[in-house]
Amino acid sequence: MRFGFSVPAYGLHANGPEIRDLLEAGDELGFDSAWFPDHIAVPDYAVAVNLTPPFLEPLATCAWGLGITMRLRMGTDVLVAPYRHPLLVSAMTGTLGRLAGDRLILGVGIGYLKGEFEILGTAPYERRAAVTEEFLRAQRSAPAGCSVVSPPTPVPLWVGGNAVAAQRRAALLGDGWHPLWMPDGAYAEARRRMLDVRAAAGLDGPFTFSYSCGATRLLTRPSESWSPPPARALPGSEFRYAPEAWVDADNRPHFVGTADQLVSDFRLLEAAGVDHVTVRLGSTDVGDLERFSTEVGAAFD
Repeated sequence: MRFGFSVPAYGLHANGPEIRDLLEAGDELGFDSAWFPDHIAVPDYAVAVNLTPPFLEPLATCAWGLGITMRLRMGTDVLVAPYRHPLLVSAMTGTLGRLAGDRLILGVGIGYLKGEFEILGTAPYERRAAVTEEFLRAQRSAPAGCSVVSPPTPVPLWVGGNAVAAQRRAALLGDGWHPLWMPDGAYAEARRRMLDVRAAAGLDGPFTFSYSCGATRLLTRPSESWSPPPARALPGSEFRYAPEAWVDADNRPHFVGTADQLVSDFRLLEAAGVDHVTVRLGSTDVGDLERFSTEVGAAFD
């Protein structure tokens, strides 16, 4: 199982020196990949709930990151497909493939923030799933009669989303699945369904089963007690996209705990068939990345 890390490229961390240090450290420590979130125009009401602008644009940041590292892959966690014209994205990813080799992963999702869709005006919110599927198809074939720059090796498309519809979208149109945190049993069940869908469609090419963690924190000693996790957003809320927290019987959030506890958590994912994990340390502190690599990641070498 390979490890990547999410880069908090927003708020106070949205500056070059911090992110450069983090990417260079990840490159040297042997991490597989670094991942960047996607927001373009954050409405004020979302700032009041859970978002901290400004957000660095992820494709531009991936390009910059590819230029300052040697082997680390860059990924979008995840690019909201309906925000951008698919041919523009094809040209950008094709350019990066020619300049930096096969070190880009295009994570793709349908998006959730109604106010951002309204501000951008690029696609109707209600059609975002259909538009995303059109986007994914367009990444693999340019319209007849035109030429779009393409990379020597196709950029892998890892499709985000936890719902059954998203799983099917990933199985049929993607090269990988990159959902948000979910219990190991649910992941294993989804993985089996997706393999069945791919087999029925005659798809037998390489496919990566990835996993985007919730908050990840390495503690020096076990906590004596844990508070219940916050309630999930109400049905009908656009913030309902975030799944429930995955916690132990004592309310310990998975991916938060001592090194032994985190290794046990990731062993569950490994057994569920996860190939790649993106950890979410929520910090640009290089020390946090080093500790995770030494005390947790090393157990999976």
